[in-house]
Amino acid sequence: MRRLSRLVAVATLVAPLAPAAAQRGSQAIDTAYTRQIRELTPVDARYQFTTELVDYLPASSTVPTPLQVLGYVPGTVGKLSHVADINRYFRALAAASPKRTKLFSLGMSEEGREEVLLAVADEATIARLDDYKRMAARLADPRGLSAEEKARLVREAKPIYWVLGSIHSPETGSPEMLMELAYRLAVDEGESARSIRANVVTLLTPVQEVDGRDRMVDVFNESKALKLGPNGINLVYWGKYTAHDNNRDGMVASQRITQNYLQGFLDWRPTIAHDLHESVPFLYISTGTGPYNDEIDPITIDEWHTLAYNEMTELTRRGLPGVWTHGFYDGWGANYMMSIVQFHNSLGRFYETYTSSGAGCQNVNLPAAQLTKEWYRPSPAVNGVRWCIRNNVNYQQSGVLVALKYVGDHRQTFLENFAAKGERMLKRGQTTAPYAFVIPRAQRHSAQAAELVNLMRRMATEIHVATSDFTVRTGPKPLEDRGPDPVGTSGARDSGLGARAATDSTTPRGSETMDSSNVRPRPTTSPESRVQSPGARMIQVHAGDWVVRMDQPYTQYPRTILAIQRYKPDDPAPYDDTGWTLDELQHVTTYAIADSSVLTKPMEPLRADAVVTGTSTGSGPVLLVKHLGDWRSAVLPWKAGGPVRVADSAFTANGVSYPAGTYVLDAAKARDAAKALGLDGVEVAAAPSVSMKTVQIPRVALVHTWQETQNEGWVRFAFDKMGVPYTYIADQKLKNPGALDRFDVVVFPHAGQGGMSIVNGRPMVGPAIPWKATKETPHLGKWDETDDMRPGMGLDGAAALRRFVERGGLLLVEGATARLPIELGFTPQVTETQTRTLGARGTVVRAQSVTTASPVLYGYDDRKSFPVYFNQTPVLQVGDAAGGRGGDASANEGVDTSIVNQRRRMTPRVILRFHERADSLGISGMMNNPAELAGRPAVVDAPLGNGHVLSFAIRPLWRQETQGTFALALNAIAHWNHLTTPPPADSTRRAVTNEQ
Repeated sequence: MRRLSRLVAVATLVAPLAPAAAQRGSQAIDTAYTRQIRELTPVDARYQFTTELVDYLPASSTVPTPLQVLGYVPGTVGKLSHVADINRYFRALAAASPKRTKLFSLGMSEEGREEVLLAVADEATIARLDDYKRMAARLADPRGLSAEEKARLVREAKPIYWVLGSIHSPETGSPEMLMELAYRLAVDEGESARSIRANVVTLLTPVQEVDGRDRMVDVFNESKALKLGPNGINLVYWGKYTAHDNNRDGMVASQRITQNYLQGFLDWRPTIAHDLHESVPFLYISTGTGPYNDEIDPITIDEWHTLAYNEMTELTRRGLPGVWTHGFYDGWGANYMMSIVQFHNSLGRFYETYTSSGAGCQNVNLPAAQLTKEWYRPSPAVNGVRWCIRNNVNYQQSGVLVALKYVGDHRQTFLENFAAKGERMLKRGQTTAPYAFVIPRAQRHSAQAAELVNLMRRMATEIHVATSDFTVRTGPKPLEDRGPDPVGTSGARDSGLGARAATDSTTPRGSETMDSSNVRPRPTTSPESRVQSPGARMIQVHAGDWVVRMDQPYTQYPRTILAIQRYKPDDPAPYDDTGWTLDELQHVTTYAIADSSVLTKPMEPLRADAVVTGTSTGSGPVLLVKHLGDWRSAVLPWKAGGPVRVADSAFTANGVSYPAGTYVLDAAKARDAAKALGLDGVEVAAAPSVSMKTVQIPRVALVHTWQETQNEGWVRFAFDKMGVPYTYIADQKLKNPGALDRFDVVVFPHAGQGGMSIVNGRPMVGPAIPWKATKETPHLGKWDETDDMRPGMGLDGAAALRRFVERGGLLLVEGATARLPIELGFTPQVTETQTRTLGARGTVVRAQSVTTASPVLYGYDDRKSFPVYFNQTPVLQVGDAAGGRGGDASANEGVDTSIVNQRRRMTPRVILRFHERADSLGISGMMNNPAELAGRPAVVDAPLGNGHVLSFAIRPLWRQETQGTFALALNAIAHWNHLTTPPPADSTRRAVTNEQ
């Protein structure tokens, strides 16, 4: 440290600077650093791209600048720092300024990189930092808080403002800026900085997606070396599993960086969390276009606008063009990282600054739509100017400083708002329905129900457990309502499983079946009055059932994930998914309680994670386990530890009925595995006398492209989470001789546009573009490597894929990748049809079983319909080879029977279809003009040679949200060599047509 202090003293040249003396006071500036700031900021006679807040750097004889530690000034063209160097700078800063800063670890990433958090405030505040954290936590929970104590806390507490950089790895400027901001806040003695330190606890996290940041720096450096320009190497891998979707994990918190963020939030309870993004010119300050999510407190929405308009005013007054709000993002989705903040009574916000293409410069040439003056953009961006990474640093840093100063100047207002939001949620839960949600423990998917309970616990939702039986009245679920029910267009109705308002108390909980006869029109009044509707019923709550009470301050989260979303046709185009009702997607039964007496019923807090362990009854060497249509049942063949046989049809044993798909196992080897999965088994003396097939665990190849790994990453994560082994290979390798010889199943998840774009890859222009770990790019190549990212699988790879299926393999495709076998001619009777008016952007819809003869539907057989996730395309069609609609049985008269049977075996079968009634199709989210989707195939099994192409129009393994359909994919994979079960003759027509 002495050596570092000497370095600082020697390297810093100090001199007074006349301009903006009021801002800087009498403190000397670091002239060498300041000179570089000004040299790095492009000069334009017409416009200004910096402010007096950031066009200098104060000098310190003890605290090192980024220049002194890293050797360059943030915003230097061509310079980006890796995570280790950024963290090294933050440690050096914290070590040199212990009275004004304190460094914390948020945790590690999947790949072992550390996320850090630096707290900055004045000396007195840092000395009492734990006290300020306790005050924030107390204000967050108003229960038992007297008016006098609240008033004292509002006077004494300080807003906690958390600024976070680079959740999206190609957005490179914020980690650079936050190093300089940290220094500035720690050492600047100007009036503004002193005021911020005195009135705000500022938290700085320079990099959220730490794994992706290191890769982005390598990619930027490699692109420079290859002279590829700003769009050279595609950053296909960010984190281990997710790319851009790392900011869509806020609802389920499945990824490590989301869990770190969540834990950091719960540790600090920040008043405001501010994410720094880069995309649109020049600085967008988030408020959103709407529709706003119904669970965002109106106070939060007011705060968005208050801060945005203050920053627009202050930065525009300082001469910065292109500072605006409103016209970007909607505020509807609950899956963003900042949703964790919004649904815990804090304020989440973000910036979008103009990209600098890594760390470069560009001449601004924008389309006319981004240059128009609007009420929300009175000072638009401009063309013909030079934009460099330092512009980005200046805009971000100036905006954050303005925001920090405003929040500090109005700290009591923000603290009062913070406390009021918790009070409002508490009162809402005490006075309006639903007063609670009940999640029955003894339901069909009880282990999944426990997982949902534990997810809510991780989100700081308090869960109770009923200690004795009681009866309460239910009502329809809350509705995130965007207007009148457009009957016949949106199809918004009661849902397929958990969202049913109630069942008779005698109905087995969690085992309901649904078809169109269960569907009732949804009332369109407010959620509070809806739960008093005539459809309300009494249900029996049993001891052990989980109760989510609404008389607690953090209820936006359970209300949101258990609500039905409805998105109007004329709302602005959605930014992401429009429906996400988690109990529906996970096939868990829940009840909304309309009876306030539930708050007085006997129950106790759940103090540890909910656990459901299976049981094993009876005695004998054979274990019978029913398939429940969930992933825990479907994954049992991988866990059983011995031979697994599956019953082809229903049977009875010891007076108990068992459905097709029931497992017949070695009790000694499989008992513990089944119980660990939460599955109940019965031990019997002998195997049942029923036709059975032995499961041959397949060798699975999970294929990715070099165009994007975003979507297949969710499939990898699901497989890893469930413990399903696979080999990860690139599509380029499919053309290698024998590449697929060692596999039985190829899983090819959604990738880009699908179809021939996968075959062709990227344009073969310029030099080869490698993705490999080298001395210069040490962070690439961790999950796969290639000498050239441009080629796709090529026609040779496509031919090899066809041969793989024809020899008996299973090709499973989903989403856009379902176009691949269509365009390659693998499935001539399966085509994609183009819709003209369908609106189903990230929507929960109802699907119906078409056949009970396919192993894909094991466990789902007793359900006539169930919820699935669908996102606009593809819309599939099944017909004869000529593209027709099929024919009737009379067409086979006079034809050789063997030919008829062969044709029947090779006819594609619709396994699952979207609900045939348009007015019953939609469950949650956007559903406009559903007639274009109603009755269409959702899952199609198309034989090819001795194998099968299984096409999912739905996304069964989506973002760790759709666990109710995980089993569809696992069933197919487990029974890869037993899918050929010809449909009955009288069902042929239904299976191959789309007639509605």
